[in-house]
Amino acid sequence: MKPVTVYIETYGCQMNKLDSEYVAAVLAGSGYTLVSGYAGADVILLNTCGVRDNAEQRIHGRVGELSSLRRGKPELLFGIIGCMAQRLGEKLLSDVVRIVAGPDSYRKLPDMIEQALSGQVFDTILDREETYEGIEPVRCSGTSAWVAVMRGCDNFCSYCVVPYTRGRERSIPVKRIIGETARLRDSGFREITLLGQNVNSYRDGDVDFAGLLDRVADTGIGWIRFLTSHPKDLTEDILGVMARRSNICNHLHLPVQSGSDRILTAMNRKYTISEYKGLINRAREMVGGINISTDLIFGFPGETEDDFRATIGLMETVRFDFAFMYRYSEREGTKASLLPDKVPEEIRIERLKEAIALQNSIMRGRNREHIGSVFVVLVKGTSKDNHGWYGFTETNIPVVFYARDETVNIGSFVNVRIDETTGATLMGTCV
Repeated sequence: MKPVTVYIETYGCQMNKLDSEYVAAVLAGSGYTLVSGYAGADVILLNTCGVRDNAEQRIHGRVGELSSLRRGKPELLFGIIGCMAQRLGEKLLSDVVRIVAGPDSYRKLPDMIEQALSGQVFDTILDREETYEGIEPVRCSGTSAWVAVMRGCDNFCSYCVVPYTRGRERSIPVKRIIGETARLRDSGFREITLLGQNVNSYRDGDVDFAGLLDRVADTGIGWIRFLTSHPKDLTEDILGVMARRSNICNHLHLPVQSGSDRILTAMNRKYTISEYKGLINRAREMVGGINISTDLIFGFPGETEDDFRATIGLMETVRFDFAFMYRYSEREGTKASLLPDKVPEEIRIERLKEAIALQNSIMRGRNREHIGSVFVVLVKGTSKDNHGWYGFTETNIPVVFYARDETVNIGSFVNVRIDETTGATLMGTCV
């Protein structure tokens, strides 16, 4: 009997979440019904991340949990798709997992589901031409949307599997991005995030990323964000557009990964700490009130105590508004996995804990500086206690606020006075 309902469970980054929206569109276009929970599904697809080992271990555990559903429904089909699927391929196939599909194989999923009724099927062929043109994602929200501007990556950072799991870099034509943004605007979306592994290297003919930002801003959509920027490709033109266009949010996510030049060289990051600090200073000079977040890895092979202290020093100097911090996770097939002088796991954990404590202190201090200020907030939903609302500032800080005005609703922009902070979250009142 042909399966008719599909449940998609997504792990990992924003690009994975957008890919799940593409998958939903592909399957809906072939007659499948998307369901919000696994209980009513004929097919369960896990869209996976392969960047860190713990992400993959979660998937193995999740397959074990969900496999019990087959006791009462033996015809239930399981599939693993995304980056982990691309990395491990047919190794993931089992009595439970019948479908394995990489990030460039989603158009084939309807046929793969049909084939899985009679046996295992996998497709992990990378396609440099695939950008899912002609497929309109099934949006999970009516307020904020992700818009892909490029796929793949050419940077080959020594610790990263992305060039191997998502293929080489390719930019999506400007015309397509502008058309998609305009449709979102006309459908009532208030905010978009332009996505790419390295948006700064975007190029369509003579249009670079600064030019793309300018054109997207011309659509008049409320707020525009972008992820992720690579320091080696961040230009003054990009910062200039951010400063000039009022609907481009003054938030910059600029991963540094380490505060040590020696480790950055081993990571193949192609910039120095001096250059990175120069970018931060220039961004703060050019873009008023800019919020800067980053990524940091602790315990990279060969990282000494001095290297670690250099990273701590960088954090104290720059005072990031937010930081995503991880202990190094070895990925098979990357150059870093072959490096000597592995840092013991317990030291990686100790360094990560110290860095988290420092960053939390910095973030609390920076957020306390906002008390008494008024921010424009995009409303995303009701607060956990259902007595208020939550949303995000233009600088991407979460805000919980209370309002007497009953006209506040999801998707509206409101002015909020900040009264206090819990550390990571601002608390306020609609004014």
